[in-house]
Amino acid sequence: MTVKPPPQSRSEAMLWFRILLPGGALGPGKIALLRAIAAKGSVSAAARTLRMSHARSVKLVAEINALAPAPIVDTRAGGLSGGGASLTPLGLAVLDAHADIERSVTRAAVQPLATLAKLLGAPGAGA
Repeated sequence: MTVKPPPQSRSEAMLWFRILLPGGALGPGKIALLRAIAAKGSVSAAARTLRMSHARSVKLVAEINALAPAPIVDTRAGGLSGGGASLTPLGLAVLDAHADIERSVTRAAVQPLATLAKLLGAPGAGA
């Protein structure tokens, strides 16, 4: 899944990316869902935070878990004790690795993005 690009009213150029893996893709939408699950402790609450349907979030969690040989998201069914979800140690490591990639890509792209924005006359690019 990819998230929709930001509205055209952004005042500066930005970069977002999707990582294609042998088992599927890991992009901004799935990363946002992982972060929201980590913060909220629930797939349903994460979905509400992201304005995503519960069915879509469950499908994405299944896709995320299929990317690795072990679960990335641990889910617990509801009931008297309540349900919930959390990231496994592997899930936390995936988020950390993605954050490292994101920082590296962003750092490397700052000047080329500024140049591209200037060439294209983007607002705030000094054109």
